[in-house]
Amino acid sequence: MNHSNASDSGTDVKRMSTEMIESQPVTAAASRDQRVFTKVVGRKFHEDGSVRHFPGNTIICPVDPTSAVNALLVRLVGQFRKLSCSRSFTLLPPSSYHMTVIQGVCEDDRKPQLWTSFLPLDAPLEETDRLFREKWETVHVPDGFNLKFDYLHTGGVALTVNLQPLTEDDAQKLKVFRNEVSDKLGLRFPDHDDYRFHLSIGYRIVELTEEEEEELLGFKEQTERELEEHFGIYASMPPQLVFFKDMFKFADSR
Repeated sequence: MNHSNASDSGTDVKRMSTEMIESQPVTAAASRDQRVFTKVVGRKFHEDGSVRHFPGNTIICPVDPTSAVNALLVRLVGQFRKLSCSRSFTLLPPSSYHMTVIQGVCEDDRKPQLWTSFLPLDAPLEETDRLFREKWETVHVPDGFNLKFDYLHTGGVALTVNLQPLTEDDAQKLKVFRNEVSDKLGLRFPDHDDYRFHLSIGYRIVELTEEEEEELLGFKEQTERELEEHFGIYASMPPQLVFFKDMFKFADSR
């Protein structure tokens, strides 16, 4: 499988690639004017929008930084930065862009439905790392998956480009892989059977005003029209077991 993401319009992708923004993450503005924080504050981010220690592990398909889809995401973020409401978000660095295939565990989420069934809830996170590395060696890892654009999700705390399998065969391939990982790693989250695949590009730190919500809705409608035309096929890289300290970096070690 070709692991570079492909757009249907080479000319448009080339133009978008030349407009790539700086790769540094952007954090939400520090001044909050007594506005209401979202649920990611105190969890994944601090009140000023800076990233918070939030260690865990997960299985992802990283976005190839040289791909057409990466260029589209970077251009999308560049357009989003121009909005007034963007000051209420923390935008992720492009180096962290990925599609989660199946969630692992997080230090802060020690509940039976969010933890591996093979270890007690008070087991050190490092013990889950060791177990998952061992079990991962027995997993049949596919070359990647084919997905297409579904919609831009702006209504929650995460700003995401949502995806759907390209064909029924692709959907079955994802299902088989997720079920195998679920069985071998002892993971079965409540949303296992209806998980929505997505590419996260930012997080909402404070709730928006009515005017900002209207601005965001207009951005969503315009962006969806553009992505429906230019997104093409997301031919992912192979899934990887990765480890993280926070939401800015996912790698083979923490």
